[in-house]
Amino acid sequence: MSKLKSQIQILNLKTYEILLGIFIIIFVVFFSYLSIKRYRTLNSYYYDLGIMNQVVYNTSKGRFLEMTNQDLKKNVSRLAIHFDPILAVFAPFYKVYEGPEILLIGQALVLGLGAWAIFLIGNKILRDPSVVSRPQDDGGAKLISLIFVLTYLLYFAVQRAVLFDFHAVSLATTFFLFAAYFQEVKKWLWFFIFIFLALLTKEHVGLVVFLFGLYLFFIKKEKKIGLATSILGLAFFVATVYFIIPYFRGAEHFALKYFEDTHLRYKNIIIDGYSYVKLLLVPVFYSLFSPLTLVISLPEWAINILSINSNQRSILFHYNSIIVSFIFYSLILGYKSFDRLVKNNLIKRIVFVLFIILSLRSIYKFNPVPYFVKYPVNYQNLNPITDNSIKTWQEKLKDDNIIVSTTPRLAPFFTNRRYYYNFLYDSAFAEAGDTEEEVEKSNISNYKMADYVIIDKQEVKDSLPNKFYQKLNQDKDYKMIFSDDKKIEVYKKI
Repeated sequence: MSKLKSQIQILNLKTYEILLGIFIIIFVVFFSYLSIKRYRTLNSYYYDLGIMNQVVYNTSKGRFLEMTNQDLKKNVSRLAIHFDPILAVFAPFYKVYEGPEILLIGQALVLGLGAWAIFLIGNKILRDPSVVSRPQDDGGAKLISLIFVLTYLLYFAVQRAVLFDFHAVSLATTFFLFAAYFQEVKKWLWFFIFIFLALLTKEHVGLVVFLFGLYLFFIKKEKKIGLATSILGLAFFVATVYFIIPYFRGAEHFALKYFEDTHLRYKNIIIDGYSYVKLLLVPVFYSLFSPLTLVISLPEWAINILSINSNQRSILFHYNSIIVSFIFYSLILGYKSFDRLVKNNLIKRIVFVLFIILSLRSIYKFNPVPYFVKYPVNYQNLNPITDNSIKTWQEKLKDDNIIVSTTPRLAPFFTNRRYYYNFLYDSAFAEAGDTEEEVEKSNISNYKMADYVIIDKQEVKDSLPNKFYQKLNQDKDYKMIFSDDKKIEVYKKI
């Protein structure tokens, strides 16, 4: 009877793994659908879905990481902008289907799998060492781990990253979480595999890897592994930022200008930095009880807080991706530290209820879903005429040697080609410190390199875009050859 009871208990524990799988599948399917709908309803942009699509498309055609750079006005390697060669991993899938959907589904899948890593980390850290040999007594750790899984999948920074177009660095969230798990179980080959994958997502990741190595060296007492990790991270950062990117670009990294004159902005940096840290950490405050693991992501915090580009401190974009990894690693460690520190069970329960309440509050205030939140997303289907116009011109211009320029929201539909020019500069140019005059001077004639220019008239109503549009209409080298009287216009170079 006792053996049967034990088997039933073990079977019941399998429920947690089943629920884990269900939660991940729901997340992946739902956000794949939602991100694809966002793109197909003209809510994605050239920056950055159009860029990523062109890079992966060109790679699939044998043009490794090639893209058209709008500032340099020529085709260059993606490595001239950012070091994210992991984009090439998606190229084989373009042999099956050519389009941004591959990237959006892949991003949702990888980020969803981060929940699996959190479950594994939770099971490892939260299990009572006295009952490790009796898995039937391990339900408490699995339950808390599953709650943290849900917290991750519902965390606004995760959902915002997976919904805002596609960015290779978003994948680093999951890679670092698995690296954290494998260092917990001391499987060092797998640890370095995931560290290497993370390094392939962006050039500054090396700084985080450097601090991860210091953490292993000083805190975990894994001196050889820690030293090797730190050397790898620092060497990678120096090589990519100061050698590889300048080599392909022919100049220093473009983003270095974001960190000029920080001494003149210190008051705003302190105020904005405090608000940013508070925004990310309040819903997951247990992470504060493991501050040393939070410090691993300090380079990412510093880059976002010190940058002149306020988008890097926004909840709407992907800039929080690496931070999320260590917030959730710290969340699990911090929960365990708090549990050891506080002996009163009533206080523990009250604090845990507060954690749930703050998590639910952040979901309501910040999450990008269609229902039950303060600001639900609403991606309305395109007018059938507009939808048909886009599909028609996609087919007519499918020869990838045809050079095309479009307004930003049309870009993801027309970057399956070798050369592409964005008709307008990204709307976030002001956040990067550029003035309208600078943008107009350097970008207003980019379209002249294209054989065809496709305009979404909704995108040219503001003053600066309208200047671009008026110049096109006055350009005698181009003639309008199509208008659907709703939204889309097509111009051809004569």
